[in-house]
Amino acid sequence: MQFDASVIHLALSDDKHRLYALCLNGGLYCTLIPPQISSSSVLVNKSSDRVLYTVPDDSIVLKNASLQAFTVVEKILVTLSIHKSVWSFDLYEEPGSRPLHKLACFQVVTLNTCCLSITEKDKSVSSPPVLTCIYPEGSTSVSTHKSDLLPYLEPHLFRLLFGVDASLVNSPVILCGLPDGRICCFPLRVPILAGPRGEQRSPVRVLQSLEQPVVFIGTCISGEHGPQCLVAVGQRGKLLMVKSKQTSLEGKKADYSFNEHSVRGPVLCACVDDKWLYYSSLNDLHALQLTTTSSSSEATGTESQLLALTSDSLGVCRVIALAGPYTNSTGSVQLLAVSLSGRLLCVNLPRGSENGNVPRLPSSLAGQRVKDLLASIANIWERAESLKHKLQEKNDSLKRLNQVINVCSLLLDNHGNEKACDVGTKLPISCRGVARWSSLLQRDLLTLTCVLENSSGCTLEHGWTLCIQVHPLSKGPNMEGSSRTYSFPFKKLDSGQKLDVTIPLESTDGLSLPVKVYCSLAFSLSALFSPEACSPGVSQLLTETGSISAPLSTLTVDWLDALRLEGSFSHGNIRHSTVTDGIQAFLHSRGVLTKDSDTTTKPGPITVMVRVSSELLKTKLPLSATRSQETCVSVLDWLVSPEAIGQPSVQSPVICAYSPDGCSVKLLVKEVTLGDFCSDGPLEVLEIRVESTSVAAVCGLHHAILRRLQVLLRDSALKCGHTKQLKAQSLFEAVRHVESLFKDLLDAQNQAALGGTMKMKKNSEILFRIFLQLRANPLVIL
Repeated sequence: MQFDASVIHLALSDDKHRLYALCLNGGLYCTLIPPQISSSSVLVNKSSDRVLYTVPDDSIVLKNASLQAFTVVEKILVTLSIHKSVWSFDLYEEPGSRPLHKLACFQVVTLNTCCLSITEKDKSVSSPPVLTCIYPEGSTSVSTHKSDLLPYLEPHLFRLLFGVDASLVNSPVILCGLPDGRICCFPLRVPILAGPRGEQRSPVRVLQSLEQPVVFIGTCISGEHGPQCLVAVGQRGKLLMVKSKQTSLEGKKADYSFNEHSVRGPVLCACVDDKWLYYSSLNDLHALQLTTTSSSSEATGTESQLLALTSDSLGVCRVIALAGPYTNSTGSVQLLAVSLSGRLLCVNLPRGSENGNVPRLPSSLAGQRVKDLLASIANIWERAESLKHKLQEKNDSLKRLNQVINVCSLLLDNHGNEKACDVGTKLPISCRGVARWSSLLQRDLLTLTCVLENSSGCTLEHGWTLCIQVHPLSKGPNMEGSSRTYSFPFKKLDSGQKLDVTIPLESTDGLSLPVKVYCSLAFSLSALFSPEACSPGVSQLLTETGSISAPLSTLTVDWLDALRLEGSFSHGNIRHSTVTDGIQAFLHSRGVLTKDSDTTTKPGPITVMVRVSSELLKTKLPLSATRSQETCVSVLDWLVSPEAIGQPSVQSPVICAYSPDGCSVKLLVKEVTLGDFCSDGPLEVLEIRVESTSVAAVCGLHHAILRRLQVLLRDSALKCGHTKQLKAQSLFEAVRHVESLFKDLLDAQNQAALGGTMKMKKNSEILFRIFLQLRANPLVIL
C-alpha cells in the first residue's frame, strides 16, 4: 500500500476489515484492506508479482497537523493531539460516515519538564506518546476475539487501579504514556460527573510518572483470573511493575504496589508475553523474565525501589519496532521486528527454563558446532581477503590510470609550444637536449644528451618510456629510411627529479646535419595490471591497444650545435675538403659525370655573411651590453650557446672552431654602418661572417644562423617603435643583381641539358661564382 506521506502509526478496526494509518502530514487515513493483500489470497496466489495499492486522498477521515497518536476501541476512535501546551484527548464514533461525530474531549496541561531530569533528546519527536487500551477480564472484546493483542487485567487489580465504576460496567480504560513521563488514564464508558459548580470533571487522572519518556505499556504474568501485573517501560530503562496486594492478617484492605526496576537502555521499543519482556536497545535485543523479577520484589518486600536487572541477549541488533510475541506449537517464541534499515525480521527463540537460562547443547554437539562455525569463519575470511586484494588491485590500477591521464593532459596542453622551449620557460614536464662531442676508440662522435625533468606534481610510475626519434633533414641518395628511434624505460621519476640519457647522432651512413629530434613519453597499458590479476579478455585488449604516447618537445641539431670550440679532432676525423671537392661532390649527387679536377686549382677560404639590424637584436634578445664589442660578443655567444643566455661562454667577437667534418671555421660578429640604405640616416647593423675552406661547413653554418634568426623573429613580439624608411634605389640594385645571377644559372643549366661538353673546371667556376655572389652582398634583416 502506498500513502501520500510517511506512516507513523497503524491500527486495525475491530472487525479487521479496515486499516487506520496516521501519516507524517497529519492525515488519519481509513481504508478497506484490499483483497489482494489479505492472508487468504496470499496463500492461494504464490506468484512473486506484487501489486501496489495506492490509498486515495478521500480516505482521510481526520486532518490535524498536531495529531500525535490514536487507537480504535470498540468502534470508538480515540486521538491524542497537542496544541499550545495542552494535550487533548478526542473521542469520535468510528467513521461510518463523514464528517466524524465527536463524542467527548478531555484536556491535560503539559508538564514543565525543567524540574525533571528529562533531556532535550527525550522530548524529541523520536519519543511520541503511547496510547494503550486495558480491558477488564470478562469484557466482550476479550471474550469475542480471544486475542493476545488485547491487553487485559484480572478484575481485582483492574478495580484497584481504575475504580469501581469502570469495573462494574466493564469499561475499557485508555492509558497514555506522555513524553514527560506521566502515565494518564481514563475510562471509556463511565459517565462524566459534574463538579461542585456544575462544570464537567475531567476523568483523566495521572496514575504514575516515570520521569522519562514512556515507550511501552502492557500486562503480563497470568494468574487464575488473568494477567496480574501492569508493566510500563521508560526510554532510559526504567521498568514499572504494578501488582495487587492481598488482604493482610491484620484486616487491612487490599492495595496495589509500584515496583520500579532498571534495565539497560536506551529502550526503543518493547513487547511482553505471559512471563517475558522483550525490548531493544538498538545495539541488541534483550529478553527479561518478569516472574523472577516479581518474586524477588515480593521476597524483599521493597516498594518503589530502583533495582538493576540483568537480561539475556538475543543477538539481534538495530531493531526499532517489535510486535507479538506469539507462541507456536513447538513452544518457541516468535517475534516480528523491523530493523533500522527497514527490513522485516522474524525472530524465533526457544523457551528457557524457569530460572531464565537458555538450554545448552550437549558438549559433543557444541564442540562440532564450534568447529563448523570456525571453519565457516575461516572460509569467509579467505574469500573476504581475496576480494579485498582484488579490490585493492583495481583501486591501484585506477589510481595509475588517473595519473597517466593527468600526465597526458599536461603534455597535450603544452604540445607545440616551441616558444616556451626556446626562450627557457619551464614546463611541468620537459625534455631538453644538448649536443656534445665524445671520444670512443680514438674516434670523435657527436652525441645528444637529453634531460627529462619532472617539475609537475605527478609521479611518473613504472610503465613510462622516454622515446627519442632522430630524423635527418638532408635529402641525400642514401638517406631514405634513416630515421632511428631510441627507447628508455624507467621505473619511477618523482616530482623534481631528472633523467639523463645519451644517444649517438651519427648513423651507419655517417653524420648528416641538420637532424630533427622528436621526444615523447609512451605508457604501456599492460603496466596498469599485474600479470596474475589480468584476465584473458583484458590481456587481449591491452595487446591490441598497445600503449599511449604524448609528445614532449621537438629539437633541431644543426652545424652550430656541432661546432667544437676547443680541443682538436682525432686524425681519423679530419678531412681536407677544398672548394673543388665540395662542388664535385655536389655534381655527383645531381647525377652529372665529370672528369677529374685540375690539380693546379688552389683552394681558398669561402666567406658568407648575414646582416641583421642592431636595434632588432637588442630588442629580441635579453642583451644588457651597451658597447659595440660587448653586443657582438653576446650575439656570438647566443649563436653557439643558445641555452646559456646570460652565462657567456664566448669572450671575443671572433671564434675559431672545428666543423663536424673536421675543417677549421671562423665566426666573427662586427657592427657596421650602412649610410645609403635608409632615408632616415645611417643604419647600424651587425654583420655575422662565416669563413672556412669547406663548402659543406659554410653552407651548414649559414643555414643554422638563418634558422636561429627565423625562430627568434617568429616567437618574439616586435617592440620596435617605428618602421625604417628604405631607399628604393638600393632595393632596385639588389633585385637587379639577383636577376642577373639567376639568368647565368639558367644559361649553365641549358647548356648542360643540350649535351654541351663542359669541363669540370668551367662548371665549378660558374657555380662557385654564383654561390659567392649570392652571399657576398646579402640583404639586411630589419
